[in-house]
Amino acid sequence: MKRERYFRNELRKLFVSYAIIPAVLFTLLCGAGFILVLVYGRMRTNEEQNRFAVSELERVLAGYEKELARFSGNTPIFTGAPAPKGRIEAFEQFYGVSNELGCEGDFYVFDADRNLILSNSRELPEYLAVPSGLNWGIFAIMENRAGETAFRLMDSYKSQAKDLAMGRAVEDGGKRLGYVVFAINSSQFNRVLDRSEAQTIITDRFGWGYFSNGYNFLDGSNRVLDVLKNAGPFMTWDGHMYLAAKQPVYRGALMAYTVSDIQNIILSLTLGGTLLITALAFMTAWVLITANKVTEKKTEDFYRILDVMENAGTGDLDTVIKIDNNNEFSILADVYNGMILRLKRQMENNRKMAELVAVSQNRQLESQFNPHFLYNTLENIRYMCRIEPETASKMILSLSQLLRYSLDSSKAEVSLKEDMEHLESYLTILKYRFNKRFSYQIDITPEAYACRIPKLILQPMIENAVKYGFGDQQTLRVELTAYIYNEKLTMICRDDGVGISQGTLSELNALLEQEENRSRHSGLYNIHRRIQILYGRPYGVEIRSTEGHGTMLVVTVPAHREETEC
Repeated sequence: MKRERYFRNELRKLFVSYAIIPAVLFTLLCGAGFILVLVYGRMRTNEEQNRFAVSELERVLAGYEKELARFSGNTPIFTGAPAPKGRIEAFEQFYGVSNELGCEGDFYVFDADRNLILSNSRELPEYLAVPSGLNWGIFAIMENRAGETAFRLMDSYKSQAKDLAMGRAVEDGGKRLGYVVFAINSSQFNRVLDRSEAQTIITDRFGWGYFSNGYNFLDGSNRVLDVLKNAGPFMTWDGHMYLAAKQPVYRGALMAYTVSDIQNIILSLTLGGTLLITALAFMTAWVLITANKVTEKKTEDFYRILDVMENAGTGDLDTVIKIDNNNEFSILADVYNGMILRLKRQMENNRKMAELVAVSQNRQLESQFNPHFLYNTLENIRYMCRIEPETASKMILSLSQLLRYSLDSSKAEVSLKEDMEHLESYLTILKYRFNKRFSYQIDITPEAYACRIPKLILQPMIENAVKYGFGDQQTLRVELTAYIYNEKLTMICRDDGVGISQGTLSELNALLEQEENRSRHSGLYNIHRRIQILYGRPYGVEIRSTEGHGTMLVVTVPAHREETEC
């Protein structure tokens, strides 16, 4: 009894130490990793939008400043009324730059006394109607920085939007000739705001708003809030959490802010984390409570062996040890049964052991799942989560149904109808993965649906067609047919792909005749091996293919029907 308690206690400790604790830690680490990846992705998106806004502003302002320098260098335009040809050239040059930049603006040319000489606008904004001698507005900045570009944010006369005025005072030999001013309305940058759901705010260097797609971080005077001006990558304001990115624009003339609300993400992650921790706590408590029952059940085989050996010591050699579990105790049982070859029932025992091995091998072959397909599917789901969350959800549902079906080891055979229903999950994933590049057609006779087949036969057939069919083709069409003939169920998978070379075809046919798979090809071998384990010859897989003309797989099994006739 002391040994019994010790053995069971050791099993319980091992179960807790090497199963529960690693599972909990792994789950928590994966959850933390998921949170980091999600938040990092949103942060990258927020920063990319900020960089996009800055690059667009830099491009436009640099283009207009270059044009401003050209206007300033045209000194004849300030010495008198410009000739018609000169006016036309000025208009053509300015509109050419505006069209190239994709951002329309207005230009104004004044003489030294601030009288308007030339403009493409019918109206003069109030902020430019400044009498000579009055040191105010954009004129004050231009006069203090003669020869340099001056920037000033002004109220637009066209709408409630703002104008960014940029101009230069033009001098020749120390003599003031006049002024050139360009005005860019904030509405010209709507394309910058339409690109992202994040809130983008552009201000001047004093914090006055130029344009924005939201007003959450602008006060009643249209100035940016201090909480945003002083924010780091993460910001809390008004009970919400945000991601913030900011950087100066064009030598500090403007400032670009981009803000993304992550409050819903934080709440969802908090709720999910709470539920996960709660579930782990309940699972751990339940496992600890039931650990004793589990260890008792797992040691039943051990004590069954002891009982049979004790009976053998009294001369009872007719009892055979039967261990249903595939573990070390089954090895001990096999060794014991092998030592009593003189028993009359030894042939029956050998037959039963062969059946157990066959079932075990069939279950092992059945449980294999293509890791390359699983990797590609998860990669597609990750991509779809960003652009099409609803499609990603459908792919996850189809994948979960397929995994649940493939991992269910409760039965080795299913009806063709049942295997076909789960094949639809696999086909759904392929349709989302390849879109219009992949199409298929199913043609199964009604009486064939009730026939029993080894589980997971159809999916590797389609998988093989996809694996070898595409090649350098853009599209692939697969046809799956099934019918009964001469008490045999024949399943045929055709594709219009690139086919299989004669060398590869010979290699595959040779592989099918082997009792052990030592190559990288597993799908077709598994089908063929499982069928021959269950039904023997002449059933199995036949491969027909010509390079450049597609491939045809022919799978035959006995036409065993359900209890209800087809």
